[in-house]
Amino acid sequence: MSSPNRQELIQNAVAFLADPKSQGSPLAQRIQFLEAKGLTPPEIDIALKQAIQNNHVSGSVAYGAVTLYKVWSAHYALRSSSNFAYVQKYLLPHLQPPSSTAYEEDRDALTAQFDAAEALLKEIQAESAAVRIAIEEQKDKIDKTTANVEAVVVEMREGETKTRDEMREIRDEVNNIREMLPKVFHLRLMIFRLSLTQFQMIEKNKESQTQSLSELQQELKSLKALLLSRGPSSIPASPLPTLGRPAIPAWQLASAPPQSPSSASGSSHPVVQTSSAPIVSNAKGKDVTSSPETLHS
Repeated sequence: MSSPNRQELIQNAVAFLADPKSQGSPLAQRIQFLEAKGLTPPEIDIALKQAIQNNHVSGSVAYGAVTLYKVWSAHYALRSSSNFAYVQKYLLPHLQPPSSTAYEEDRDALTAQFDAAEALLKEIQAESAAVRIAIEEQKDKIDKTTANVEAVVVEMREGETKTRDEMREIRDEVNNIREMLPKVFHLRLMIFRLSLTQFQMIEKNKESQTQSLSELQQELKSLKALLLSRGPSSIPASPLPTLGRPAIPAWQLASAPPQSPSSASGSSHPVVQTSSAPIVSNAKGKDVTSSPETLHS
């Protein structure tokens, strides 16, 4: 089915052919004009038929149209035969099948091309196999390296975690030591003060003991001097019970000075001594032996 534009061209061609002014022109010129307008031979044929069948055309015009149609048909047939001759002369040799020799040559060329393609394909397959093997080996190496790297990373993470824990413990210990330092310093200060106090007390006790000993020695010396100053004759004689002759204590014999012969001969009676001297306590809490004169005094 023709498009609206083609139908309009055909109608214009029909009107052109039915126009009395254009009928005076030769048919070949009018056909060339329609071809110049873009109409094809079948469309020109349709336009001629419609121009003949038009009822508004007069008899002479119809007769002329029929004549034109016959002339156009003959021209179209002539053109078709000339076209066939052109095709038979120029196109048909190229459309004829080639000879057997050409087929064999083409077959040999195709066989050679296929052989070359097959060899190239085999070479590509061999290279692909080698590349595949190399890729698999490289993949195995990469997998091993990746596994080693993962193991090292895991070990490093564990070491980092362990180091972090150790650092945390060290930090806690340092903080504890830092917190304990004032306490330890205070405790040592207290111990030093206690030691100093004890030392002072020991020194004081030592001084007091030294003073007590010196006082005791002074008292002993004064007591000894007192006993020596009174002498054995100053003691009044008293009747003694018949319990046996008392003996002079050893400390009096050791501390008594040697008597002269005159004093020993002057005394016709023996000197009565007490068997022991009473023990008294001085003001310092020490026990001191004393004579009867000391007690009376």
